[in-house]
Amino acid sequence: MSASTWALVPLKSSERAKSRLAGALDAEQRRRLFFSLAERVISALTASKSVDAVAVVTSSHKVAAFARSIGAVPIMQEADVGMSPALDLALQILQTMQPQRVLMVPGDLPLITARAVDAIFEAQLSSEHVVLAPDRRREGTNALLCSPPKVLAPRFGADSFARHLSAARSAGIATSVIESEELALDLDCVDDLDYLRSQGSDRSKNLLVPVHAPLHAALVG
Repeated sequence: MSASTWALVPLKSSERAKSRLAGALDAEQRRRLFFSLAERVISALTASKSVDAVAVVTSSHKVAAFARSIGAVPIMQEADVGMSPALDLALQILQTMQPQRVLMVPGDLPLITARAVDAIFEAQLSSEHVVLAPDRRREGTNALLCSPPKVLAPRFGADSFARHLSAARSAGIATSVIESEELALDLDCVDDLDYLRSQGSDRSKNLLVPVHAPLHAALVG
């Protein structure tokens, strides 16, 4: 496949995902939440006018089949080894296709839209450029655009926003930060579910569809 702009989404196996939400959701609810969020993220990336192809990095054949069914290219890894190692693997594999730029996004952004994705690319001002979108606490990174793809190594995890920003500036790479409500929320913990519920809009309440009644009740209270 020839594509100049790729989006990468690392996804764990559905059985292991969202364990930090165990206090609010049972295993089946967390599984459905995982797939609903992943579908929303992949669909937004696919609908973006700026993205040519979407790849999902996973060790799960079930997740790979799901990704393929909604138009993403699965990249298989041997085990769930963390977000940054998964992205390093994907970047290595994509080298043979010589993409011009790569957008890295976690698979749990409930408010993401194609419009928000396009805004990331609009913030890119030169061929060698990094664009960062922080989470709502300005601690994590919810989008990382690298042009060219390996201009900055992914450093996802604790305090990744500060670490990405520091690494880019230390290397003298032109860097932009985009603040976006549609990208700022990731569903990692119970507090994030509470925050989503507090938004009160129909869009927030009905965001994770299709879902069954128990999960819907947990989200909208």
